[in-house]
Amino acid sequence: MMLWRIEWSRTLRQKESYVFLFTWMVTLVLLGGLGQALPVATAYTNINATLLTIIGLVLPLFVMLTTALQWGGERESKRLRLLTTYPLSMFRLVWMRYSAFLTTQALIVTLAYALSSFFVSMPLKTWVVLWAYSFGLIAYGTALGTFVGVIGRNRLQAVLMSFLVWIVMILLWPTVLVSVIAWMPYGVQAEAMVGALFLNGFELLRVWVSAVLAAPDLFGAIYETFIGWLDGPVGTAVVGATIVGVILSLLGAAAWWLRWEGRHDSA
Repeated sequence: MMLWRIEWSRTLRQKESYVFLFTWMVTLVLLGGLGQALPVATAYTNINATLLTIIGLVLPLFVMLTTALQWGGERESKRLRLLTTYPLSMFRLVWMRYSAFLTTQALIVTLAYALSSFFVSMPLKTWVVLWAYSFGLIAYGTALGTFVGVIGRNRLQAVLMSFLVWIVMILLWPTVLVSVIAWMPYGVQAEAMVGALFLNGFELLRVWVSAVLAAPDLFGAIYETFIGWLDGPVGTAVVGATIVGVILSLLGAAAWWLRWEGRHDSA
C-alpha cells in the first residue's frame, strides 16, 4: 500500500496533469456554452457530436502517450528493475502502477466536469454519461499505454509506438474497417460491423455513448435494434464487461512480458 501511495504522489506532482485539467475544463465550458447559446442545440446535434469527437480524440492520445512515457522513463532510469526486486508479483506491480495513474487521471477529469457544471447547464444524465465515457477511455487507454510502454525499450520507442497505436485505432479504424468488410458477402456485413466493435474498445465506447445520448436511428435503420439494445442495461453491462476483460488481458500481457524479460536478462 505504501508503494502505491508513492506512485500516486508521483503522478499527482506532474505539471502536465494540471495543464490538461485547465484545457479540458475550457473545452467543456466553450462547447457546452455554445450548445446553450444555440436554441437548435437542445438535443443531439453537431455541438454534442463535436464534444464527443474531441473527447474521443484527445483523451486516448494524452493518456496513452503519458502512460507509455512514464514506463519508458522507468526503463531508462533503471527504476523499473529496482521495483522488480520488491516481494510483489509482476501482475501486482503492473496493477499498482496502472491503478495509481488511473486514479489520478480520473480525479482530474472528475474535477474538470465538476467545475464545468457551474458554468454550463446540462441534464444530470448527460454529465454522468459523458463522465462515464471519459473514464472508460482513460481506463482503456491507460491499459494500452501500459502494455506499449512495457514493450518499448526507452521513452522514444514508447511514444512512437503509442502514437502509432492511436493512429490505427482512432484515425484509421473506420477506413480500415470499411475496407475489410467491403470484401465480405453483403448478407453478413452488418453482423461483421457489429462484431468488429468489440475489437476496438475506443470505438465500442464511442458507439455506446452515442446510443445513450442520441436516438436509436442515428446509425440507420439496419442497426436500430442493436443500438436500442446497447442503450439498455444489458448492453451497457456487456460493454463494461468487455472493456474490463480487455484491460485485464493487457495488464496480464504486460506482466508476462516483464517476467519473460527478467528471465531472459538473468540468463
